Amino acid sequence: MAKQSRGSNRTPNRPATNPPSAAPNRPAGQRPAGQRPAGQRSGEPWQPKRVSATQKRSSGPNRTALMTVGAIILGVLIVGFVASQQLGGSNSPVNDAAIITPGAANSTPTSIPADGRTLGDPAAPVTIDLYGDFRCSACYVFTEMGTAQQINTQLIATGKAKLVWHDFTIIDGRTEHASRDAANAAWCAADQNKFWVMHDYLYANQTSEAASVFSMDRLLKIGQAAGLDMAKYTPCLQNGTHNAEIAAEQQSLPASVAGHGTPSVLVNGTFVNAVFADIKAAVDAATPGASSASPVVSSASPAPSGG
Repeated sequence: MAKQSRGSNRTPNRPATNPPSAAPNRPAGQRPAGQRPAGQRSGEPWQPKRVSATQKRSSGPNRTALMTVGAIILGVLIVGFVASQQLGGSNSPVNDAAIITPGAANSTPTSIPADGRTLGDPAAPVTIDLYGDFRCSACYVFTEMGTAQQINTQLIATGKAKLVWHDFTIIDGRTEHASRDAANAAWCAADQNKFWVMHDYLYANQTSEAASVFSMDRLLKIGQAAGLDMAKYTPCLQNGTHNAEIAAEQQSLPASVAGHGTPSVLVNGTFVNAVFADIKAAVDAATPGASSASPVVSSASPAPSGG
């Protein structure tokens, strides 16, 4: 019997190998290891990569930054609105208010001679220096509530004293200029020999210490109501013709006035309380031939007023 040759038709005894192209045996839904997200272990079911809530928030606009920008914009709008009101914008209720005509009881008597900012007989033996601010509420009380009228009728009209006005623009502080503008308006009126007329109109229309009370627009209306020659008054006001003189006066205030505020009164250079009884006593004491009694003066440095 012929001997079968070894290995001629013999099938090897080993498992068949899968062709290289065959897919590996893995659970459904499991991605190949090369496509598995970083950090996911082999053999774990594959899940789509999820975005955390923190990552979602960080990918959008920064809410804190937006809120900060919004707050800044709102603040700028508020500051702009307040500034427009203080400067007397065209829609300001103060600008639109009717101009008030001074009442007879609070008007400087036209029978008293006047020269610029000086009221009364220039040869009067006693001088009353009055330092005021047209925006000062205490000056308003002094002017409108009887003290100024008593001085005018009992001391100035009688020839006992003359009154000289001085600007002390204390309400302006460092940033505003409405007090200065009102003072310039009065100086411009003085150029037309109507200082005291304008003085009365300014105080009659001083409804508060707000800068908008004496905006340029309102000062023009007050000047017109006071009967000024507007062809002369308007450029004088708008160009600040007397601003330098007003500024110079602020640098030469007497120490007693600078330390007190407005209104301040000096009688022949001596500080006295801004009440009629004290002013009259000081004038009487300074009148030639009067007794040598000292005028009534403040016993202590008074607290600043009008600002």
